[in-house]
Amino acid sequence: MHIFPQYLYSFLVVGLILYRRIKRSIGFQPLKKRRLVVRITIFSIVVILLLLTSALHPISFLYDFVGVVLGLVLLFYAMKHSTFEQKNEIIYYRTHIWIESIVLLLFLSRFLYRIFEVYTLSKTQPQMTPQMYGRDPLTLGVFFILAVYYIGYYSFVLVKSKSMDHTVKQ
Repeated sequence: MHIFPQYLYSFLVVGLILYRRIKRSIGFQPLKKRRLVVRITIFSIVVILLLLTSALHPISFLYDFVGVVLGLVLLFYAMKHSTFEQKNEIIYYRTHIWIESIVLLLFLSRFLYRIFEVYTLSKTQPQMTPQMYGRDPLTLGVFFILAVYYIGYYSFVLVKSKSMDHTVKQ
């Protein structure tokens, strides 16, 4: 029973993240440039760190590459189907709901799978350390899909907002 609070906290944190993400996915969102730049920076730092750890297990680069390619495919469709509006000098943007749903599904399904796997392994092999749970190249691949998508999409939104600012000022 001592493992239950760990899972409860994880589910609560993920639940909050999902709630916020779903809330942001529905309808137009106001553009907050600083927030997007911070997210791009954080994702970029994490990607670089994960690429460094992938060097320890070179087969991980294959999963990383596949994740990057699939992230670029999602990014391409999201850029093609995004909508922007300007009201009272505030730019609003909306992502494509199906792309955002796929991204959420990827994150949630992989997270739930890993929680189930950790729980199962802790029952069968209690001597395993938490570091052993982090050596899953498929999870890295899914993270790279998400990271490439968000870095690219947030960059696209920033560039698009600059072009919208120039047209309004002229």
